[in-house]
Amino acid sequence: MGLIATVMGWVMYLFYQIIPSYGICIILFSITVKLLTLPATYKMQVNQARQSLLAPKLEKLRKSYANNQQRLQEEQNKLFQAEGINQTAGCLGSFLTMILILGVYQVVMRPLTYVLRIGSEQITEATNLLSDWLTTQNITEKYLSSRPELIILKYLKTNPDVFSSIPGFNEKLANFNNNFLGFDLAGVPSLHPENGWSFTALMLVLLPVISAVIQLITTFVTQNHSKKSNPAAPQMGAMNLMLYLSPLFTIWIGMSVPAGLSFYWLANGVISLVVQLMLYRYLSGERLLKINEREKQKQLAKGPTWMQRMMEQSAQMQAEQNGNRSDSNRTRYTDGDDGMSRKERAEYEKTLIEAARKRAALKYGDAVPEDTKSDEQ
Repeated sequence: MGLIATVMGWVMYLFYQIIPSYGICIILFSITVKLLTLPATYKMQVNQARQSLLAPKLEKLRKSYANNQQRLQEEQNKLFQAEGINQTAGCLGSFLTMILILGVYQVVMRPLTYVLRIGSEQITEATNLLSDWLTTQNITEKYLSSRPELIILKYLKTNPDVFSSIPGFNEKLANFNNNFLGFDLAGVPSLHPENGWSFTALMLVLLPVISAVIQLITTFVTQNHSKKSNPAAPQMGAMNLMLYLSPLFTIWIGMSVPAGLSFYWLANGVISLVVQLMLYRYLSGERLLKINEREKQKQLAKGPTWMQRMMEQSAQMQAEQNGNRSDSNRTRYTDGDDGMSRKERAEYEKTLIEAARKRAALKYGDAVPEDTKSDEQ
């Protein structure tokens, strides 16, 4: 995570040089991250929209193989392959989101390192000086070891003389604006504020709550759209429960980390919700049908994905174990001694895909693809 945090820290540093406001920098950073991940988000949304078009066919398969889950899985995989749908297309977006959250956490926890570019030697010296001063004052600061940079910022405002022996240290931090709309983004929310309840203490507590509310609204919007686009889809009770409970987890985490992280979640949540609503509107009607056909031809031209090959191999191995293996219309996606060149293998796989498309079309009453018709003639 060090490399990710370093890159993100440089981005925050550049924003801070232009606009010396930590809060505005987080907003600009959220917009930048969303723009960078937009291609992966778009691909994930297209994949989900295309799968919703297959709802009637998938429902027919569920009814036909209700008592045979293994066969149902095989037939669904064949349908996805015939339609050129990659079932793993949404994984990249989720993975990037998790990586970015961990990177943002590091930047928020260590603003002196990543935003102000202060060296580790000076930070260590400042931490030691503060620890000695706290001991002489009989003050216990339980977060000094886990959040030293945030604690340094806290005491620098009230006791700058503690760090006066470090050349240029106070000057570097004097103009650091980590406030936004009157509250400290380096502060940690508490239900029992040290100095009593104030506007700042109230906002620190409200930030995780507002962030969780935005997350809950996004969940409602997503679930409502899924039900409208694919009403026959099976209800995943456990998964839905996790989606609706995750805002509580957001509040729990937000109450134990600096407010900057909750503020990032809030900004990112609002931006993500707007982008999601725009994509829902864009991926609909005739436009979705055209995109579906274009993506279908593009994916079929590439051939089966690694996931489809792996699942096909798994199905073959299972059939061998059960003694029910059938060699008809089976595809071997292994690098065996079949004597085929790479080009011949690609042509062979293309022929099998076209045959699968024909079988799917005949099964669901669709028109037989033109290229398959021409091959038969």
